[in-house]
Amino acid sequence: MSLLRSLRVFLVARTGSHPVGSLLRQSPQPRHTFHAGPHLSASASSKELLMKLRRNTGYSFVNCKKALETCGGDLKQAEIWLYKQAQREGWSKAAKLQGRKTKEGLIGLLQEGNTTVLVEVNCETDFVSRNLKFQQLVQQVALGTMMHCQSLKDQLSTYSKENWEKT
Repeated sequence: MSLLRSLRVFLVARTGSHPVGSLLRQSPQPRHTFHAGPHLSASASSKELLMKLRRNTGYSFVNCKKALETCGGDLKQAEIWLYKQAQREGWSKAAKLQGRKTKEGLIGLLQEGNTTVLVEVNCETDFVSRNLKFQQLVQQVALGTMMHCQSLKDQLSTYSKENWEKT
């Protein structure tokens, strides 16, 4: 009981003359204490800079915004900063992924005349292998390989059987 009485005295002393009961019954006033740190103004020019930096570098919106904030809105310095960040963080992430298994993927088979091409493109998940862009990639690799084989075939057809037997 004495602990409760001392707490009540402390609260009354702390809050002034308000009794403790009235403080507990009042709804707390919303406090706006959110602070995001330095930020870009919402002007059209800063949005244009942000979009231009994002288009040029391909990095995320958050990283581009952070780069512009760090570099004071200078586009060239922001690109340099992003490149350094990518080196610092990205290469270590790529090294971690180096040993991962790529168990999924697609096999592309293309036949034209007496030439057949078989390509295998692997990925980590089946979600990627079902993606339309991944399937188009496999098609493009198969077509590119076919064109390369046909260009080699044209080069090889200039040799005669005698040249092949000599080598």
